[in-house]
Amino acid sequence: CGNLRSEVKQWYQRRVRGVAVPLLIMKFLLLATFLKLCVSSPVSPTCRIVSDKPTDHGRTVDVSCEQMIFSLKMEDKEGVSTLEVSGNKMGEEFRFLKVEHNGAANNMFLTLKGKRFDVKDENSDDESAALENLMTDPNFSNFPAAVQLVHDELQLPGWKSPSVMFLYRIGMSLNQHQPTRERRSKTVDEDILDYHGWFPAKECKQNGWKSNDVEDLIKKNCVGTCGPKCMMCWQWVCGDCCMHTGCLRHDQFCRGKYGKFNKDCASFRGVLWDTITDTPYDC
Repeated sequence: CGNLRSEVKQWYQRRVRGVAVPLLIMKFLLLATFLKLCVSSPVSPTCRIVSDKPTDHGRTVDVSCEQMIFSLKMEDKEGVSTLEVSGNKMGEEFRFLKVEHNGAANNMFLTLKGKRFDVKDENSDDESAALENLMTDPNFSNFPAAVQLVHDELQLPGWKSPSVMFLYRIGMSLNQHQPTRERRSKTVDEDILDYHGWFPAKECKQNGWKSNDVEDLIKKNCVGTCGPKCMMCWQWVCGDCCMHTGCLRHDQFCRGKYGKFNKDCASFRGVLWDTITDTPYDC
């Protein structure tokens, strides 16, 4: 909490100036306020990549977060892409989720804790309930931080691998609900600013486009730039911090009339599947 203790003390002294307050009571109130503020502040988990093994058609990455080791298995083979997320905590095994996409059949299935769902099924109540149970599972709570660490350190290009794209999109979605890592900026990620304006420092890639009006972009919470509003850009989703169709469409679903209660936002169906083009989200 840094200098929070002294700041609280100064604030309290200003408030009680001229009023006789027993020193013991003052110390008690200061301690209570200090503890309350510290406990309510989000704490970033300590995560590290313990294994990164390329395979013939993908990659397996193990990430240790506190006592949980997340195993991320990604595979793209002959038009079929699979993402499987499992865990191990002190010898106890967990099967969190699995995404299966068949490009030729144009279908996608999602397995949450052993229950399989058709991502294209509009009746997503059961899936939403299963997702809520997963999100509130304390054993899964550090998963967004694990995904972001993989994004930041391994820099796997999501636009080249559907299974990696699935991982990033799920991580970004949960990151907005469970912000566990420190933001690069309190307001606007400087990386976003490099790609926008009349004379940007960097060029857009992978079908991305820039906004000439930076102030308007920020006012609209950097919609479409693939990240949690303006706070952070996930550059390895589409290769830059520009606006992209997939990210823009998902943001519009989640920031529209019904917000996160929109059926295309509240479930992984809205995170992974573009219901307008009837294909998985891409750049």
